Amino acid sequence: MELKGGFETSNANQLEIRNLCEDLGKKIDELAGRMSVLEVEVGDLKITVEENKERSQSLKVREEEVMAKLESMENSQRRNNLRFPKGLEGDDLKGLVVRLIKTEVLPEELDVDIARDIQEYTGSRQKCPLTGINPGRFWS
Repeated sequence: MELKGGFETSNANQLEIRNLCEDLGKKIDELAGRMSVLEVEVGDLKITVEENKERSQSLKVREEEVMAKLESMENSQRRNNLRFPKGLEGDDLKGLVVRLIKTEVLPEELDVDIARDIQEYTGSRQKCPLTGINPGRFWS
């Protein structure tokens, strides 16, 4: 077996290398979600993993937009009873928003806005898998 870089390995070392790569992959998967940049070193092997900062930032902006819309709601009772946990983002934020829409805590206009954002992100104008509505009828 020849590794990238021209290294030759014997059959005896192939299993050890495969196990090392699997362990390294698990370690990267485990830690990458918690850090923006992660460097893992095993012997001479050094791997750097960078979190997609742009996506994280857009989710943070989206959370702020949702909160701004909630602040503008006329029904102060709903607004006072609804708080997003700090640092909530990604699938957890989407899941919470979808649950709030389905329980009618969030207004329908926000439902359409979120569905529209999801459609733009996925590039599809068909029925939204998260909110269950078809925002295509709202597009101009």
